[in-house]
Amino acid sequence: MQQNRYAPSLVLLHWLMFLLFVVALAAIEYRGFIPKTDPSRPFITMIHMTAGVLVVLLACVRVLVRVTRPAPRELPGPLWQTAAAKLMYLLMYVVMFALPLAGIYFVQAGGREVAFFGTTLPHLFAANPDLRGPVKDFHEFVGNAVYYIVGLHILAALFHQFVLKDGVMSRMRMR
Repeated sequence: MQQNRYAPSLVLLHWLMFLLFVVALAAIEYRGFIPKTDPSRPFITMIHMTAGVLVVLLACVRVLVRVTRPAPRELPGPLWQTAAAKLMYLLMYVVMFALPLAGIYFVQAGGREVAFFGTTLPHLFAANPDLRGPVKDFHEFVGNAVYYIVGLHILAALFHQFVLKDGVMSRMRMR
């Protein structure tokens, strides 16, 4: 039987991933204001990388949980809204994987280490200077797109809550 809410595990993952995205984006934005010679810059970079690695790890967990926990039934509404919601979910899942994996790739393709909680990840990708630039550009493009994707997601939730008044936001609250 489908319920009207997401499973508590999915709600927890949703909000944890939101916080990790905020941390990753805030760290990289802040880093842009720090001179390259500032001794705090590597620490800020490590925060960004650690949050990104955690995003992709939790995305894997999220997919596994999502497969085992049914989604709430779809809300009634026009076909365009249902299609837009499905497209938004797809985009967000693509971002959860593509953004951090592209970040890991471009760092390792440049022969550098990916920082993770003060240690480094094993090399998943070989050094490849020819692909480093295009993958870095892709990582930055998707990183910038996240602001719009998350913004649309928030606006849609607010539209449902305050205009349609269909209680959609209660589906993503802890019980």
